[in-house]
Amino acid sequence: MPADTGSAPDGDIVVTAQRRTEYLRDVPIAITVVNGQSIRETGATQLADITQRAPSLNFTATPGVPNFAIRGVGTNSFDYGIESAVGIAVDDVNITLPRYVPLNSLADVERVEVLRGPQGLLFGKNTTAGLISIATAKPELGAFGSSGRVQAGSRDQVQAQAVVNLPLGMNAAMRISGGYQYQKTSTQLVGPGRLDPVRRYFGSAKLLWEPTDRLSLYAIVDYQNNSGVEAYSTIRKFGGNDPTPIPAAFRPFAPPDFVVLRNTALGVVASPTNNRTAIGSTDVRRDERSFGAQLSASYDAGPLTVTSVTAYRDLNARANNDVDQTPVAFFDTDIAASQSYQLSQELRVSNNGSGFLDYTAGLYFFRQHIDAQILQAGTFGVFPASAALRLSPINGQSNFDYGTKSYAGFAQLTFNLTSSLRLIAGGRYTRDEIDSTTTVTAKPGVCNLVTFLSSGGQRCIGTLASPLVANRDADGFSARAGIEYALAPTANLYATYTRGYKGPAVSSAAGIAFAVDPETVDAYEIGAKLDLADRRVSLNIAGFINDFRDFQAQVFDPTLNGGLGSFRTGNASTLKTRGVEAEAVVRPARGFSLSGGITYLDTEYGDYNVACYFGQTAAQGCSLPGPSFNAAGWPLVGASKWTTSLAANVDQPIGGDLKVFVNADWRYRSRFYYAINDPSTIQEGYSLVNATVGIGDIGDHARFSIFVRNLFDKRYAAAIFPGNFSVGQYVQTLPDNAFRRIGGAFEWRF
Repeated sequence: MPADTGSAPDGDIVVTAQRRTEYLRDVPIAITVVNGQSIRETGATQLADITQRAPSLNFTATPGVPNFAIRGVGTNSFDYGIESAVGIAVDDVNITLPRYVPLNSLADVERVEVLRGPQGLLFGKNTTAGLISIATAKPELGAFGSSGRVQAGSRDQVQAQAVVNLPLGMNAAMRISGGYQYQKTSTQLVGPGRLDPVRRYFGSAKLLWEPTDRLSLYAIVDYQNNSGVEAYSTIRKFGGNDPTPIPAAFRPFAPPDFVVLRNTALGVVASPTNNRTAIGSTDVRRDERSFGAQLSASYDAGPLTVTSVTAYRDLNARANNDVDQTPVAFFDTDIAASQSYQLSQELRVSNNGSGFLDYTAGLYFFRQHIDAQILQAGTFGVFPASAALRLSPINGQSNFDYGTKSYAGFAQLTFNLTSSLRLIAGGRYTRDEIDSTTTVTAKPGVCNLVTFLSSGGQRCIGTLASPLVANRDADGFSARAGIEYALAPTANLYATYTRGYKGPAVSSAAGIAFAVDPETVDAYEIGAKLDLADRRVSLNIAGFINDFRDFQAQVFDPTLNGGLGSFRTGNASTLKTRGVEAEAVVRPARGFSLSGGITYLDTEYGDYNVACYFGQTAAQGCSLPGPSFNAAGWPLVGASKWTTSLAANVDQPIGGDLKVFVNADWRYRSRFYYAINDPSTIQEGYSLVNATVGIGDIGDHARFSIFVRNLFDKRYAAAIFPGNFSVGQYVQTLPDNAFRRIGGAFEWRF
């Protein structure tokens, strides 16, 4: 989809999807381009909001585990060491830190390119499903300028952000941006406890120095601080008696049906639109702080350009969840903390100009280290809530020490056989080395649940397991081959084959380590990119087939935690996705554009044994040990068959000095499952509509607008999953965007 920012003077859209500046029409990759300014105008506040204008991109706002999916495929895992199939790159650097979305504001975003299909050949890491490539605005040489936005909306939302561009002589400039966001949680808390409002602080400084016509140095530092809870889980459906394996005689403080009784007493009515939660015996919290720094150096050596990108980023995060969905202390402690960093170095060369051969080649090094701690505990009904002692499914705190090193060499070649015909070939060799150590340590005031009950309360801690070391090494190969043919200067056809690779991992759960094999995909794509009617109409069409092997997927293992169960990551033998995408932009007159897209997606698991869902019978496949069933033939979790989007932009003068602007978008998703074949986790199809109307001066120096997000106040769930302590109970998260927000904004630019 074309965007205003990043366009060439003649209206063509410029992208960097192949690590070089090219017109969108000439790149044989299915790409959606979302303009930063246009999405900010709708009142959007974070990266996930771009899904409204990218039909093949979805975002699951699961608390603590945010997850993007492209063409239905993502990696929704609680494991710290599992990287996503959808990569995120900010200003040329891949970000892979666990449970982290790197942008908490769209303040200085110029454009977002959503690249569909495997992109690991040129973009450094494990992108078997696609890549979200974000370009923020660079400093402008020789120009002083400032821009910003102040926004206020319902649920006490306040957002303020500002950008200043400072010239430093003739060949250098600095760009400084910063801001603050605040909003109340959209979930209504009943009973004790607290859900903190969202507070986000962010700032960045960028320095561009071009000491000669050939050398360019670009440095960026940024800081982000996020705290609070946008939305929290609520009960979608009550179950029956609690399923805890603890004999009733040992838990007098948690009678049968305690989940239903406690919630009902506080006025909670379970339903798909329930927004009241009765958690709160312990405060729910989430806090994260991230710092990043990078230096890019580019040297024009005449026939080629040499580029070096060095980057560092760290993250400190802490969260606590209440697992039992009640205001009692049955299982009220689920503390997850992590300290992680990543360091990357990329060196690449690419040719200048145009000739028979265009090439991009390079070397890549990546290092990441994660220290994480998880403590799960509660009274389990054995003790009264006032008791200082807590019980843990294991012997106390699980500790994960996880290190990754990755080395790669890559090259992509384009052979310009004629002015109309091009051939593409490329490959990437990757070496992954993983060092993982899992330990369990005792915590003061925390007893092992099984040891305590089996000893009749005589012993507290069982034998602590020795550190579990599970190292993995693997070699992987990514490849790309294709053909592109220009029917005319404004019409291109292409066909490509891409092999994607995502490295191995170690999944740690309940103090046990599980090996996760590498994930690979063979992706086939054909497409057409057409500019018609004197470029008033742009049309992009793509058809694709993706065959995944050893797809890395999350499963619930009921055998862990002494029978309480836990999530871990495993491998599905195969996964097939296939579909058709179409996107179009119509520009019937100056100051008016209409854009839209539609995606049809069909997905199917191969052999893949997963835990049976509640109520599943042997006739429905629940006949394997565990009990479990084979998910072969069932659709991918989170994948809608149909997704459509439509956006309209109007910018028209209403006098000599003023103009009016209107910006609206609509998105529809058809029904999908949140758990394989479980009818209780179906999210029915829904639509979201956002709109903005405003007035400003002709030069865009000042603009006032009012906006509404989720105009029709449509409720939908960002996650649906079984409850832990009530047979047949289901829990959901209604995200902030599932509630209407009305607000106003003032923007300036000079």
